[in-house]
Amino acid sequence: MNRQLISSGAKWETEVGYSRAVRAGSQIFISGTTAVDGRSRVVGEGDIRAQAKHIFGIIEESLHKAGACLEDVVRTRMFVTDIADSEALGQVHGEVFGRIRPATTLVEVRSLIDPRLRVEIEAEAVAGSGGADAVILAGGNSKRMGRKKSQIRMGCHTLLGHARAAVVDAGLEPRVIAVDLQPGLGPLGGILTALQSAKHSRVLFVGCDMPFLSGELIDTFLTGSTGGVGPMFTQHEKGVGFPFVLSCADLVLVEKQIDRGVLSLQRLAKRLKARMWQPPEEREWELFNINTPADLAEARRQQKGRRID
Repeated sequence: MNRQLISSGAKWETEVGYSRAVRAGSQIFISGTTAVDGRSRVVGEGDIRAQAKHIFGIIEESLHKAGACLEDVVRTRMFVTDIADSEALGQVHGEVFGRIRPATTLVEVRSLIDPRLRVEIEAEAVAGSGGADAVILAGGNSKRMGRKKSQIRMGCHTLLGHARAAVVDAGLEPRVIAVDLQPGLGPLGGILTALQSAKHSRVLFVGCDMPFLSGELIDTFLTGSTGGVGPMFTQHEKGVGFPFVLSCADLVLVEKQIDRGVLSLQRLAKRLKARMWQPPEEREWELFNINTPADLAEARRQQKGRRID
C-alpha cells in the first residue's frame, strides 16, 4: 500500500516525529490541528469561531495536498477547553460540512498545548468518496471532421448522447462544456473552463467522440484514480487521452501551460506528472475515438458488428 506523508512545515512535526496528514491507499488521516500560523503564532486568541475557521483552512489545504477535498471527509473529532464554546464551534462546522455531513465527535478536555488555544480538530477522509464533477468536452468544430463531432449520429444517438449515457450509467451527472471561456485553446480551453467552475475538487473529463465508452469502464477508471495521489490519464496507443481526472489544485499549472502557449494534452500530463491508467485488455475497444471520416466509418462498422445501439 502506498503511503504519503504530508507536512505543514511546523517545526514540531520533526521534533515530535509526526505528520500533518498521512495518506495510506485512499484513506487520509489528519492530525489534531490547532489555530497556529506558519510562524507558530496563535491565530484568533479568545475567538473560537476564528480559530475553527483557521483550522478548517489548514485541514482543507492538507486534503488538497493528499489529492482529496472536504467532500471526502468521513469523520471529524473536536476537542474544546470549554464546552460552552460548543454551539459557536458547531455553527462553523456546519458552515463547512453542512452538506457533507461526516460523522463527528465533540468533547471537552482540560487543556491544550497552549492556554490561548480553545479548540483542536482531527479529520479522516477517503479520497474520492465525496464524488466528482463529470465533464463532457464538446466545444468547437473538428478540422479533420469538418463539423462538430458532438452532433454526429451513430445509431439512435449523437456522439454527445452516447457520452451522456455513459456518464449517467456511471452514477454521475454530466455537465457539457460546449463553449470555452477562452476559445481557440483546444482541449485545454475546456479543461480551464471546467476547473474554474467545478463544484468538487476532483473533475472527471470525458470526450464526446468515444461512442463505445461505457459507464462500467468509467467506474473502473474512477476506482483506479482514488488508489493514488494526483491526476490520472488514460494511456492510449498513440498517447494519453480520455477519460482523465484532474483536481482543482491543477488549475494553476493548466493556466501556466496556456500562458506559455503549450496546448498539448500530452505535455500537460507530463508536466502534471500524472499517473497512467490502462483498461483491461478485453475492453480496450471501448476507448475507440473518432477524429476523421475514416474513423467514423470504422466506428459504424464496429457498431454494426457488435450490435450496439
